[in-house]
Amino acid sequence: MLPDRERHALREIEAELRASDPAFAATLSGGKLRPPRQWSLLLVLSDVTAVVMLLVGLFARDAALVLWGTVSAGALVAWHIARAESIRESTEDGSTPATGSH
Repeated sequence: MLPDRERHALREIEAELRASDPAFAATLSGGKLRPPRQWSLLLVLSDVTAVVMLLVGLFARDAALVLWGTVSAGALVAWHIARAESIRESTEDGSTPATGSH
């Protein structure tokens, strides 16, 4: 437990931070941090890879590629849905959205 003097100093710093930069203060006090743009790029590249696997598997009549393309596409659909839900929840909470494009 901190002494009263230190707790008071921390409360003053917190109040000053909330007044000067509310978005940063909300992020530090439990808001979600924005995921890096690399995750968005990874998601798009994964989508493209799944579609290419599925198409190549269909044209080459390779059951393994069709299977893996279908499985990865299903997983990516779930990822997109979960991501959209988290963006919706973060905008309802008043924090910054996870991405600017969705």
